[in-house]
Amino acid sequence: MKKTTFKIITLAAILSWGGKAPAAGFDLPSMNAADIRAGQAEINIPVPQTETDDLIGVDMSMRIPFKTLKKAVGLPLIDPSAPVFSKAGDFLKISNFRMDAGGIIVEPTLTLKPYMEGLDKLAIRIQCVQLHASMEPGVKSARGPAVNQEDIMQQVMEVMIKGIYAANNAMLIAKHIPLKAEDVLRLEYDKASWTLRAAVSSAALHELILAGMVGDIHLTGFTFSDTGIALKMQTAE
Repeated sequence: MKKTTFKIITLAAILSWGGKAPAAGFDLPSMNAADIRAGQAEINIPVPQTETDDLIGVDMSMRIPFKTLKKAVGLPLIDPSAPVFSKAGDFLKISNFRMDAGGIIVEPTLTLKPYMEGLDKLAIRIQCVQLHASMEPGVKSARGPAVNQEDIMQQVMEVMIKGIYAANNAMLIAKHIPLKAEDVLRLEYDKASWTLRAAVSSAALHELILAGMVGDIHLTGFTFSDTGIALKMQTAE
C-alpha cells in the first residue's frame, strides 16, 4: 500500500513532464521568484511543528526513474521504445507523444520548470514549446493548419491529467484500495500562466500510511537527475 501511495504522488507531482518541420519554438514571459528557486539542486519546504511526541516520525526520499513515469502518464506515444522524460540543465523535458487537437495532429516537445509553491504543492511551468503540427486526413483547410499555441497546450495538459488519473485509478483498483487518484492529489492547469499545479492530500496520505502511528505526512521537496526524480516526504519533527 505504501509503494502504491508514493507512486501516485510521484506520477502527479511530476508530472514533468518535452518536432520540427513546421515547428513553433518560443520562450514565455520572464520568470518570477518561484521560477528562480526551481534552478536550485534541491527544493525543500519546512513542515509545521505539531504535537507528535507519541507518533512515529518519517523522513524519507523516493526515487522514481523516468522509465517508470513513462509507463504511467497515459500519453499516446510515437515510439514506445524511446524515452519520454529527460533532464536538460535545470529543466525537465517531455517529448515522444502525439495527440489530435480538433483534426490537427501535434507532436509537442515541452521544456518544463518545476518548483515548490508551498507545503504539499508542486507547480510545473511550461517554459518553452516546440510543436510539429500536421493535418489529419480528411480535414480541409485552404491556408493550412491554424495552430493556437495556448489552446493546443491546454488540450495537451488535459490529456496528460486524464491519463495520469486513469493510470493511477487502474492501479488502485488492482490493489483493492478504496480510493481514487483524485483523493490523493489534485492536478489543475492554469492556461494564463502556462502552469500545471499538483496538490497532495496530506489527510489521504495519513490514512494510507499507518494512520494513528505516524504524524501527518507532507510532500516537502524534490530533486531530479539524468535518470529520474526524487521526492522528499516528512512528518513534523
